[in-house]
Amino acid sequence: MLAWAFTPGPVAYVHAQSSASTAADTVAPTTAPAQAPATMPAEPTAAPATAPAPPVRPVAPATAASAPAQIKSNIPKSNVPRPTTAIPQTGCVTVQCHPGVKRFNVLHGPVNVDACDACHTLTSAREHTFKLDRVRTAMCTFCHKTQITGPVVHKPVQTGDCLPCHDPHGASNKQFLRGKTMNDLCSACHKNVIAGKSYVHGPASSGACGACHQAHVAQYPKLLIARGRDLCLGCHAEMKRQIDSAKVKHKAVEADCLTCHEAHASNYPMETRQPPLQLCTGACHEKIKAAATASKYKHSVIVDGQACLTCHTAHGGELAKLMRTTPVKLCMKCHDKKVDAPGQRVIEPVPEVLDPLMIKHGPVRQGNCGGCHDVHGSDVSRLLAKPYSEGFYEPFSLDTYELCFDCHNKQLVLMKTTSTITGFRNGSTNLHYVHVNKVRQGRSCRACHSTHASTNPMHIRESVPYGNWKLPIQFTPNKTGGSCVTGCHRKFAYDRVKALPIDRPPPPAVDKVTPSTTPSTTPAMSPEEAKALAGKAVVPLIALADPNSLKSPTSGAATQPASQPAAAPGGAANVNSLGRPDMKPRISPAATEPAGAAAPTTKPKEQHQ
Repeated sequence: MLAWAFTPGPVAYVHAQSSASTAADTVAPTTAPAQAPATMPAEPTAAPATAPAPPVRPVAPATAASAPAQIKSNIPKSNVPRPTTAIPQTGCVTVQCHPGVKRFNVLHGPVNVDACDACHTLTSAREHTFKLDRVRTAMCTFCHKTQITGPVVHKPVQTGDCLPCHDPHGASNKQFLRGKTMNDLCSACHKNVIAGKSYVHGPASSGACGACHQAHVAQYPKLLIARGRDLCLGCHAEMKRQIDSAKVKHKAVEADCLTCHEAHASNYPMETRQPPLQLCTGACHEKIKAAATASKYKHSVIVDGQACLTCHTAHGGELAKLMRTTPVKLCMKCHDKKVDAPGQRVIEPVPEVLDPLMIKHGPVRQGNCGGCHDVHGSDVSRLLAKPYSEGFYEPFSLDTYELCFDCHNKQLVLMKTTSTITGFRNGSTNLHYVHVNKVRQGRSCRACHSTHASTNPMHIRESVPYGNWKLPIQFTPNKTGGSCVTGCHRKFAYDRVKALPIDRPPPPAVDKVTPSTTPSTTPAMSPEEAKALAGKAVVPLIALADPNSLKSPTSGAATQPASQPAAAPGGAANVNSLGRPDMKPRISPAATEPAGAAAPTTKPKEQHQ
C-alpha cells in the first residue's frame, strides 16, 4: 500500500524532504512496526475476535527544513492492515486502501490508468515499502519537458520542488495546482498582498496570479510576463486606446503605471498608492503642494475629495495641463450658484461668465480663470494671484492694483494727459487719472468696472454695491465718448476728439439797484470780471466730480463736506463767482487766462458797494 505517500505533513513524498533523507530516497519508519506474520491467514475470519488493531506506519514529524511550504494532504488514510505480499496495481486504490486518490476532477495520467509504478518502485513486499523511481529533481521532468532555465527562475523550480505547487495525483484544474485558486497556492509562500485592503485589483481578487506572473521561468523580474506599462495595457486595452489618442499625455503614464498604482490592492479607489492630493504632490508637483496646503486661502476642491482629479484627468486628454474641459466650464460647475466658504463667508455666483449676451473681460472671454485667480491656493482673498482692491474708495497706490497692471499699462493712472493710453478721456485729459489717482478717496477699479462681464463696453457696470445700496452707473457710450449719471455725481459727458465743456448751472441772479430801494449786498460782476470769465479755459467734466460738490437731489443746495465751514451770509465764503464751491486748486493759471490777458484782480467787497 501507499499510505505513507499521503499522510499529513509538510511533504507528501520523501524526495521533497530535507537533504538528511536516507540514501536512495527510501522511506524509513521512525519506529519499528509490530511483527507481521510470515504469511497471511487463509481466511480473515480465522483471526481472533479480540485481535488488536493492526499497526499503522508512523509518520516522521515535520521539520522547518522539509520544504519551502507545507504540503498537507486531505486524502483519507487506509483503514486496513498493509499487505505483506505484492498485489496488483489495480488494487492500490480501493475504498479501503488509499481511498480518495482518484477523487479529483482531473487525474494525473498514471493515476488514471492505475500505473503506480510509473513513479513508485516496490522495495519490500513484506514491509510494503516503496521508493521513488528517480531523484526528486528529475521525477517530474522525466515526463514533463518544462523549461527550467532562463533569466528569472522560480525558486521551487530551481530546486526541483514541484510538489509545493502541484499535486501528483490530480486536482480540480489541468495544472494539478493545489488550492482552490492560485492566490491560495501562492500565499502559502508569499505574504498575502490583499489582506486588509479595501480595493483589490481584479486578477488578485479572483486569485489569477498567472494573469501577470509566469509560474516557472520569465524574462522579467518578479516573473512578470511583460515589462512596465505594457503589462497593464495588455488587459486595459481601452485605456491604451485613450492614451495613444490623447494629444496631451501625463509623463507618469509614459513611464510605469506603478508610479501611481499598486499592482495588487490598495485602500484607495483605482488601487492608487495614496489619496489624490498626496499622490500628485508627494514627489512630483511640489509647487502645487505648497499653494494647496500652505496658502492662507485654500481652494476646497483641491484639498478635499477627489482633489486634483476634480479638474484634471490622470492619464491624458485633449487640453493643456490635462484639464478635463476648459477652465471656465470647470469653475462654473461650482460657481454658478452660491458657495458657502469657511468662516461663514458666502461666495456669490458669477453666471454672467457663461451668458453669451454679456461682454466678457479678456481672461473670461478666453476661458482662463487662471488669468486672475490662483486656483490651487493663494495668500490673497478670493484666490487672486495678486492684490486687487475690494473697496469702493482707495488711497492711490500702484500696489493696490497690482493684479490689474499685470495686463494693463500702469500709465493709465499715472499720466494726467494722454492721447493714446486710454479712450476714457475728455480731449487729452485722462479721466482714469482723475478718478483713481487721489490721495484720500480715489475710486477703485470695481467702482465703475465689472470684473467678469457686463452689458456695457469696457465692462462698465450697471450698478455697484455701496453698502446696502446698489449705486447706479447709467453709462451711455457713443462713437467718440459717452456720458454717465451715477450715484456719485450728476450727468457728465466726455469726448475724445473734442473736449466737452462742463454743463455749468447759470450764475445766481443779481438784485437790481433802484433809487427807491436799498442796494443789494450781492456784488455785481464788473465788466473786467465778465471779460476775464469769458476767457477762462473749459475745465474737464470730471474735475468737478467730487461728491462733496454735488447738489442734493432733494434740496437743490450745494452739499458741503462736514470738514468745511458753512458759507458766510451773502454766500461769499468758499464760493466762487458762479455760486459753486471754489475749485481754483484744480485749475492751472495758464488754463484760466486767455493769451496776452492780464490776470483779473478781485476787488474788495466795499468797492462794489
